[in-house]
Amino acid sequence: MLFRKFLIFLLLYQVTLFGGVTGKVSGKISDQSTGEPLIGANVMLLGSSLGSATDINGMYHILNVPPGFYDLKVNMIGYGNKTVTGVRVEIDLTAVIDLDLAIEAIEGQMITVEANQKLVKVDVASSQKSISSEKIAEMPVSSVSEVVGLSAGVSGLSVRGGSFNETQFMVDGLVLNDERTSEPTTGIPLSAIQDISLQTGGFGAEYRNARSGVINVVTREGSKEKYSGTFSFRRSPAGQKHFGMSPYAAESFWFKPYLDDEVCWTGTNNGSWDQYQQRQYPAFDGWNSVSEQTLADDNPDNDLTPSGAKKLFSWEHRKQGAIQLPDFNIDAGFGGPVPFVSSKLGNLRFYFSTRQEQEMYLYEVSSPGLYRQSYLLKLTSDLSEKSKLVYSFYNGNMEGTTLSRGGGTSIMNDVWDLASQVNRTGFTMPWRLYTNEYWSPTQVSNATHGLKYTKSLSSDSYFDLLMKIDVKDYVTGHGARRDTTKSYSIFGSGEDEWFADEAPIGFFGGPL
Repeated sequence: MLFRKFLIFLLLYQVTLFGGVTGKVSGKISDQSTGEPLIGANVMLLGSSLGSATDINGMYHILNVPPGFYDLKVNMIGYGNKTVTGVRVEIDLTAVIDLDLAIEAIEGQMITVEANQKLVKVDVASSQKSISSEKIAEMPVSSVSEVVGLSAGVSGLSVRGGSFNETQFMVDGLVLNDERTSEPTTGIPLSAIQDISLQTGGFGAEYRNARSGVINVVTREGSKEKYSGTFSFRRSPAGQKHFGMSPYAAESFWFKPYLDDEVCWTGTNNGSWDQYQQRQYPAFDGWNSVSEQTLADDNPDNDLTPSGAKKLFSWEHRKQGAIQLPDFNIDAGFGGPVPFVSSKLGNLRFYFSTRQEQEMYLYEVSSPGLYRQSYLLKLTSDLSEKSKLVYSFYNGNMEGTTLSRGGGTSIMNDVWDLASQVNRTGFTMPWRLYTNEYWSPTQVSNATHGLKYTKSLSSDSYFDLLMKIDVKDYVTGHGARRDTTKSYSIFGSGEDEWFADEAPIGFFGGPL
């Protein structure tokens, strides 16, 4: 008994913490000729079980309406029926539809009008934008971050200049920010999305951890009567993701002084290059100088001829990190009534969606690119005319390269994350371009279970009970260790043969 009370308290407490995922339709029904309010007029949202009746002031309120487009029908004895098409319901907002009915002694033709909703919403104190699934289908996007990134004041998931981990990300009322890093978990398949609400300021206290913005996503429900699905596939062929020459080309900034026969033997200041060209590349004294230094010390094991020193350099810079794999994105969803048991379990219906993505980095590091896969399953059952139960399960896995050098789980989310690292330190430490183990491979897996019970108490009140279970798994570690055995023949033969280890391939060193 004590456990049951605690569970009820926990569920009620959770409700106070999560933002809404539905909207409201409200308005006034009046007599067309007198302007007097009509009492007891029936107002229904066609295609749903939602409706209301007008009160003594002619006002009606339809609560807990999933976002989307609806046709609203009004009828009353003695008056002609009227239908309003294309009523847009948005997350956490009220669609105001006022109508007047004409007296009609004998039932005649039903009047149909198109909704003309106000551009200024009276119940909005925040800067809010709603994006429907129909709009998303018209956009050249493949992720939630790309959808919201097209809005003013938003860059990726960064809102109004704030960090992306200051943005609260919600799906069907469940907060999907990483509890460890506060980063949004945005791998939701686009095929699952019904509506997106983006708030960039003035959000309520229910969004407790939001500092810069709130992204509120509502996912699709499967239909009670029919099956439907969607599929999209995008692919970009392999190719470099930067301007200019490849850093692995012989003429590149990091290679030309060491491989160009005009200067590589006697140095970049030997007179072959003018001063302007010298300034374009790193200064180098030449392989002749390197050879003299190896011969001048007391260690005969490192003695190198100029050509031998050049061959050793080429061996240690042999990695070709140019991108050779394509980017692709597969997004698919399918739903409808659950076979065989739907009618027995409250019109039980499902919607299942998946997203598989491969996005290559600027160049190959410990992982050539970022790999994401996610699955979302939503089961909906009408327990009665006034109550509904929804179970949702989200599973995501992301593999890539970590930004951390100390074992952290921050991950390079796209080509720009690696580009910023190169821009900051790449020129001072170019060897990072020619090894695959400076940054470690990492993997983040997560699973979220959500259970929501909704019950309508009356025409103007309802309550939700919401329970969430999160499971996270982080794996970060170095790749395969370097084989330091000098078993690779670089040049020469017999007594003049030179061997090297497999550098720069493999992890070499220990924790910082």
